[in-house]
Amino acid sequence: MLFAGCDWSDQWLDVAVLDRSGTVLGETRIIYAQSADPVARYREFLAPLGRRWRATVTGIEDVHLLFARSLAASGMDVVHVDPTRAARHRLARGISKTDRADARLIAAMTLAGECRPLVVHSPRAQALHVVAHAHRAAVADRAEAMHRLRAALTRFWPAAVSAWPKSVGGLRSAQARAVLAAAPAPRAAARLDRRRLAQLLTAAGRKRTVQDEAERLRMIFCRPVMLLDPHVEDAEALRIKHLLAALDHAARRVDDLQRDLAQHYTAHPFHPLVCGIPGVGDTLGAYLLAEIGDRPAERFGSGRSLAAYAGVAPVTWASGQTVRVAFRRASSVHLRSILHAVAFSMVSHSPGAHAYYTLRRSHGDAHATALRKLGRKLVLSLYRCMTSGQPYDDAIAFGYDTATHDAPTRPRRAPLNDAQIAQARDMLATPGATVTATAHHLGVSTQTIYRHVLGRPWKR
Repeated sequence: MLFAGCDWSDQWLDVAVLDRSGTVLGETRIIYAQSADPVARYREFLAPLGRRWRATVTGIEDVHLLFARSLAASGMDVVHVDPTRAARHRLARGISKTDRADARLIAAMTLAGECRPLVVHSPRAQALHVVAHAHRAAVADRAEAMHRLRAALTRFWPAAVSAWPKSVGGLRSAQARAVLAAAPAPRAAARLDRRRLAQLLTAAGRKRTVQDEAERLRMIFCRPVMLLDPHVEDAEALRIKHLLAALDHAARRVDDLQRDLAQHYTAHPFHPLVCGIPGVGDTLGAYLLAEIGDRPAERFGSGRSLAAYAGVAPVTWASGQTVRVAFRRASSVHLRSILHAVAFSMVSHSPGAHAYYTLRRSHGDAHATALRKLGRKLVLSLYRCMTSGQPYDDAIAFGYDTATHDAPTRPRRAPLNDAQIAQARDMLATPGATVTATAHHLGVSTQTIYRHVLGRPWKR
């Protein structure tokens, strides 16, 4: 059996091969520009070195490299060598930092067992991982494009920033982008009449209260605003158009990847398990499965290891009589942020999660700490369900009996409190007041005013 170490760079791969006794059997350098298939070239190099060259264990510091992934897909064993541990070994042994010496060091660490096996997930799980990361990147690009547009409008035309509230999507909504594309400057927006605004809103997908929305926007655009020289305003409008084009492109990317993400998510073997967790929708569920994979038992070995990888297991520092519990930073940043969002969503949808979060807050935990502890309970329950094949049960996960009278129930938050309801009734009692204006003032829908203030169903 052979043990190989691979030190990679942007232009070539340095490989060193050892036998069981630690003797160097061969070394080579595979240059990308001279080899169309580095994996085939690597296998040709191993063939003369031993009869069982196919059982060679290859150690590499970056298992996400295309060479490592392709080598694992070809059926050969690939292990991960920690770069930090390799650097410590190099410093302790006084080895110079060269590609050839690094390849030998990685091979020696592979022979000594100072490595972790690479768990290859199924093709469907790998595809979900790729699409999920692409979707996260597209969402980040969309947010960046929207922030750039908002910053440009704030310096040039502040009224356009507040014309569309966050409740309807803000500048990211299709209606806002359609109107700004037709009128990217104050003078052009002031020339839009009610009929033209209604046409733009209808083309953007609005179907209800189109005339009311068009009149609202017309009143906003007709107000006096600070104006620049027409030549400067035309230049600013040109910049707004380009920023809008970037935002439109980013929004389309997110929509397309959202459909692809849903398809890969439903094809994952653990989809029926994750979709049954309260508060976990298609996007968060896909993100969660993309980071955990479909072989958690082989990859992590226990639920505690998965919790440590996710960053929701605390780290205890002890020295003498001093004991300190700290936040675990050496973890997966993606999975940690996903669990924070999942825990935040479960508090509003899961009875057990809401009761556990309330308990932790009553014991003095901060909001982020309570969510992190909630994420740890979710990870442990999810690992147990994945390894045993049992469906997720909220009562088992949080340890309560649904048949008892004191069992936690799903929290329901009223859209308006008593003070807001009294305020809405006083506003409606004023002559000339309308339900639409009252709902807009309180930041709720007209259906909420009809149902919770007037006490009657909303009439279409």
